[in-house]
Amino acid sequence: MGSIVGALTHRDPVRRAITASAIALVLWFGAWTISYLVLAEGVLRDAMSSRVPDGILQSPDSLAQTIFTWNLVFGVGSIVLGSFFAIGPLSLGYFAPWWWALGYGVALGTNSFVITVPGKIAPRIDMLWEHIGAPEILGYLLVAAALANIHIWRQRRLRDWKLAQVRRIADIRLHWSELACFAAALLVLAWTAHTEAAGVLAFIK
Repeated sequence: MGSIVGALTHRDPVRRAITASAIALVLWFGAWTISYLVLAEGVLRDAMSSRVPDGILQSPDSLAQTIFTWNLVFGVGSIVLGSFFAIGPLSLGYFAPWWWALGYGVALGTNSFVITVPGKIAPRIDMLWEHIGAPEILGYLLVAAALANIHIWRQRRLRDWKLAQVRRIADIRLHWSELACFAAALLVLAWTAHTEAAGVLAFIK
């Protein structure tokens, strides 16, 4: 466990991103397998559709921009906020994309997407390249990895509810490699938003 935490807090953001992505892959595939075997098809479809903004499909010209904006505000925003806090050395910014990897696995295993075709999807690794969800989560993991060591407040132990301030916002400095990692994340999220919008529009035409 210590070696995993060490990799997640390593000075190299690429190593941090690889480790965080490996954890997300295990969570994703495990959730997908279990949900495929034990949960009913479409069990989360209503919950997922309730998160889609009203009228989003009626604005095809701005659909990619809308998706990208939502991903920035709610996805990147929550990771940035979480990155200001840590338990021991571990940034809480990692937990949002890990949670989304779990949810994505359940959505695949139960076929709970808003726009879909009938039938549950059996677990298979090639879905990493065939569905836009995995690259999108990778983009979020790159954000979390880039910001993994910027925490301002730290909870020294899991059972310790006291937060200790370890730096001020003005003291935060990102290395060029972390800035590059963050920029790469934005490029990935822009690409996934464009690809997702194109797929949705092709489906509803």
